[in-house]
Amino acid sequence: MGPLSGIKVVEMGVFVAGPAAAAVLGDWGADVLKIENPAGGDPIRALVSLGLVPIEPEINGALELENRNKRSVAVDVTKPEGRDVVLRLLRGADVFVSNLRAAALERARLSYEDVKQVNPRIIYAMLSGYGARGPDKDRAAFDYAAFWARTGAMAALAEPDRPPPTQRPAMGDHPAGLQLAGAVSAALFHRERTGEGQSIHLSLFQSGRWMMASDIETALITGFGWVPTGRLVPNPLWNHYQAKDGKWFHLVMIQADRFWPQFCAAIGEPELAKDERYDGIVKRGKRAAELIDRLDRTFATKTRDEWAALFDRHELIWAPVQTLLEASRDPQAIALGMYEKIRHRSGRDISLVKSPVEFGATPAAIHRGAPELGEHTEEVLLEHGYGWDDIARLREKGIFGE
Repeated sequence: MGPLSGIKVVEMGVFVAGPAAAAVLGDWGADVLKIENPAGGDPIRALVSLGLVPIEPEINGALELENRNKRSVAVDVTKPEGRDVVLRLLRGADVFVSNLRAAALERARLSYEDVKQVNPRIIYAMLSGYGARGPDKDRAAFDYAAFWARTGAMAALAEPDRPPPTQRPAMGDHPAGLQLAGAVSAALFHRERTGEGQSIHLSLFQSGRWMMASDIETALITGFGWVPTGRLVPNPLWNHYQAKDGKWFHLVMIQADRFWPQFCAAIGEPELAKDERYDGIVKRGKRAAELIDRLDRTFATKTRDEWAALFDRHELIWAPVQTLLEASRDPQAIALGMYEKIRHRSGRDISLVKSPVEFGATPAAIHRGAPELGEHTEEVLLEHGYGWDDIARLREKGIFGE
C-alpha cells in the first residue's frame, strides 16, 4: 500500500535509531526482515528487565514502537553458515539498515564492500554515533551523548546557574531514524534512474548538529555562542509564562511589533500599545525585565484556558506547555490520526505512534506489531530457497541458537 511497497529491507539494528529507520520504511510499505542474535535478540527486548521502562507484564512499548511491521529472523552471524544466510537474504534485498558499529560488521564480513559483492544494487544505510571519519568514528554512543550533550543542545537549554537538563528517551534516535529513511528513499530514487546502489552514512552527532544548526551557524559567523538567560529574553512576546492555575504556556511571536497591539488588547491592557516606553522591539528589549515581571502578574490573574480563549480570539501565536500525558491525549493529534490501533499478541488492542509523514496516494500504515525473537526464521528461509532439510541442518549447527 505504501510508497515503498515491493521494496525489501534487511535490518541488523539494536535499541532505537537503526530499528526506528527500518520501522519508518516498513510504515511506508517496505517488507522488513530484522536479523537478530539468537542469544537474546535486540537488547530493546530486555528493557523491562533492566528497569528502563515502566513495568508492564505483557507489553514492551519500546519494542512495539521501533519494530512494528517487521519479521524476525534469528541467526548467529558470527558463524560462517549464519553469515551465508544473511548474505542470501541480502542478495535479493534493496536496502540494508544497521546501527551496529562498523568494526562489528567488518568482523562479521558484512561491510559495504562485502555486501556489494553479492548485490551491487544494494542501498547500504549505516547509522553511527559520531560518523564515518575522524578520531571518534569508533566511539560508542547513544543519543543522550552524541545527539544531546556533545552538540550543544544540553548546555544551550540549561537555566542560568542550574544543572543542564537531560533529554527524554529517543529524542535524537527518532529524528535520526526518520532522516535515514528519507535518505534511503533518495538513494532508491537515484538507483531507479541510474541502476547504481550506494552506501549512506548518518550519525547521531551530525543529526544533532543539524538540529542545532541555527545556533552553530551564528557561532561560526560571529564567534558568539548562546549563553542561556532563562526567561530574561529581549522579546517578551517570545517567552513562556505561568497562568493562575499553575499551568504554563509559550508565546511565540517572533514578529513582535506586528503582534504588539493585538497582544495588548488580548491581555486587556490596550493602553500598553501606546506607551512610549514599549514602543518597538528595541525599547521593549531594554525594558525586558520589567515588562516580563508585569506580564507575570497579569497572567497570574486568569487560568490557562481563559487565556487560551483570549489568545485565539486575537489570533496570537502560542501553545500550551503540556505534560506528556496531556500531549498523548491532544485532540489535534487524535484528529490527525497520529495513533494506530493494532491487536497485540497478548490479545489486547494497543495504540502505536505513527511516523509523521502523510502520503495522499499511498498512505503509510502499521500492519503488524513487533515480532517475537526468531518468529519468522523458517518462513523467511523457505522464501529464499532453503528447504526443510537445509533448515534442520543449520538448526543442528546452532545457527538459530541453542
